Amino acid sequence: MAIFKIAALQKVVDNSVSLSELELANKQYNELTAKYRDILQKDNMLVQRTSNLEHLECENISLKEQVESINKELEITKEKLHTIEQAWEQETKLGNESSMDKAKKSITNSDIVSISKKITMLEMKELNERQRAEHCQKMYEHLRTSLKQMEERNFELETKFAEV
Repeated sequence: MAIFKIAALQKVVDNSVSLSELELANKQYNELTAKYRDILQKDNMLVQRTSNLEHLECENISLKEQVESINKELEITKEKLHTIEQAWEQETKLGNESSMDKAKKSITNSDIVSISKKITMLEMKELNERQRAEHCQKMYEHLRTSLKQMEERNFELETKFAEV
């Protein structure tokens, strides 16, 4: 019986790995794990940079659209101002009225000019607010998409890490 136990133990010892080989395998495993973590960190940084770049590109496109819209509004405002100036010049050319009528009309015309300037300013403010709202909506959609992509990437990385 003792011979059988000794033979069984000898078989186990023969099938086992030496301590130095085990330590070497553990060292290699730890090195590979460290390299894998570094790769994951670099990958995460690249994903973040890509996300930031996409965000900046969307914001750049939005800002270009805003500039175009503001330029169009500026042209419209210039046309309105030019029309008002022409009307003003035409009114001053009509010198047939008495000085009292001219004073009343100049007050009325200055009121009209003031009101039209206020209307123009309000229209510009409204347009600006609309553009801001559109920009915010676009940025919200972009951030939502980026977050979804990052969540998917995170899930993939967690799955890969769990496999390892």
